[in-house]
Amino acid sequence: MEKVKIAGQTKDTGWQFGIRKSVPLNANEVWAFLFSESGARLWLKGTGKEFSTFKDLSHIRTKWKLKGWANEATLQMRVISNKDKTTIAFHVEKLLNGSQREETKTYWDKVIKIIAEKITANR
Repeated sequence: MEKVKIAGQTKDTGWQFGIRKSVPLNANEVWAFLFSESGARLWLKGTGKEFSTFKDLSHIRTKWKLKGWANEATLQMRVISNKDKTTIAFHVEKLLNGSQREETKTYWDKVIKIIAEKITANR
């Protein structure tokens, strides 16, 4: 009997969630905004103080958790350059269960929407 796949459940590391949003800006502008004081305030809440990976103009990896969680998940943020736009991607892994995945989805849905609004408002 074949196992039913559940959205967000991984084979080895629990649960995960990812979200992407494209904006009509180049990667340099997007990266600069995300690491500016006003941009970082939008997405760095709950993250670790150190990045285990930091590749300028590309991606970061760090620990992340929502308030009230005992465990930490792993957050990856990527900036992906395209011809006339840039995609901002957040991926969270090592979530404990489907409930944490739903909380994560709700949180990052709001965050990425606000980032897209703020980053394009000054255009």
